[in-house]
Amino acid sequence: MAEIRSTIDLIMERTRGMTLSEDEKGNLRREEFTRRARGLRLRLLDNPTGAEEILSALQSESEEDRALLQTLLWEEMVQAVPADESALPQLELLGKLPQAGSKASTLAQMRSFIKSRLKDRSRDRRTILAREQKKLAAFGISGTAVVPKIPKQSLLGEDSLRVWEKLKAELRDGNTE
Repeated sequence: MAEIRSTIDLIMERTRGMTLSEDEKGNLRREEFTRRARGLRLRLLDNPTGAEEILSALQSESEEDRALLQTLLWEEMVQAVPADESALPQLELLGKLPQAGSKASTLAQMRSFIKSRLKDRSRDRRTILAREQKKLAAFGISGTAVVPKIPKQSLLGEDSLRVWEKLKAELRDGNTE
């Protein structure tokens, strides 16, 4: 009577001589380091006060692995920088990474850009608030307890968003002007 082989046995028999090419090995290695960089980014964002400790853990890696991991972490952090007030703490974290030395001027430009947009938005917010209160007053709703809902608006307009993306591209590519 013939033995019934399991699916695992059949797969193992068919893949016995197969190996990964160098490109496939490189791609797998890069994917693994990309996942690790994402994890480091999340840890840094969750615990910004422990950034020095988290980054010092990279020193246990080999020189080649550390360089790749730092590059991927930089790319992940730059990609994740939002165009709102939560960008400021992330820009501070970017300043602690090794690549920040050559890109300090771009980081400073981004910080000042966000701060100026926050000032503009608070000024605009007051104007919008007054306009919304006038609309409510036209309907007979007024008083000191009336606080209108202000529609959510982006920190950056279309033109400002283009400038922001250009600054992010400078961080990624290293093109400082």
